[in-house]
Amino acid sequence: MQRVALVTGATRGIGKVIAEALGEAGFAVVVTGRTMAAGEGRHDGMGGPVPGSVEETVARIVAAGGVALGVRLDLLDRDSIDAALAATTERFGRLDVLVNNGIYQGPAVRQKIAEISIDEAERSTLGNFLNQFYLSQKALDIMLLQGGGRMIFMSALSSVQPTVGSSGLFYNAPKAALNKIPDYLNFEHGKDGISAFLIEPQFTMTDTLRAVLGDEADKIGFGLTPYDPRETARTVVWLSGHPDAPAHAGPHVINAPEFFRENGIVPE
Repeated sequence: MQRVALVTGATRGIGKVIAEALGEAGFAVVVTGRTMAAGEGRHDGMGGPVPGSVEETVARIVAAGGVALGVRLDLLDRDSIDAALAATTERFGRLDVLVNNGIYQGPAVRQKIAEISIDEAERSTLGNFLNQFYLSQKALDIMLLQGGGRMIFMSALSSVQPTVGSSGLFYNAPKAALNKIPDYLNFEHGKDGISAFLIEPQFTMTDTLRAVLGDEADKIGFGLTPYDPRETARTVVWLSGHPDAPAHAGPHVINAPEFFRENGIVPE
């Protein structure tokens, strides 16, 4: 039986690479995002065009011999979350892996406290915590009925460290709240075959960063050599499918690009 993975924010950046890697690993991939067609992508916070779309990611997975379903999912719209999960179960009859990668990137994610409107603060909290909880809760219902599943939550190192700049309160605060969801999932449902993982990609250079920031993208890493998105994707694939992965579920933040080296694992 083919395992099924749903990836949010799979139109571009790390999410797109994760979706493609899962497809290559034999998963049927539900590719979700707001940008359905090529050329329609816009960055909420900075207004500029960004590459990628659901249809393009689906096409790449299928061209590589994989199975993919493209569905619109907007983290500000619970109806779209319900519709995406319904489409998943209608097409495949199950959901084995949820990758909570997508975020709402409005202006507040880089603004200072005095600049943030309360409406934008609410949208950021809704898209980056509350509705991701909602999606996880609905996915949990499906996984419990089928006897298990795995969830992967994309965090950020800045959500657990002192503030140094480059990202705002309403990027890091919702991420800090998100960090607790996998902890509670493991505590309450580990016995039910649910494994949840909290990962962070370190400083990773993506097509989105390049499109939005240009040469300035290099500066947000504070001089660090950026990782490639494929390094995080490789870890996500292992956590999604390997029988030994549940031993690494827990409240700790996994350094995704260095996961194998830090744990002495030779990936197959």
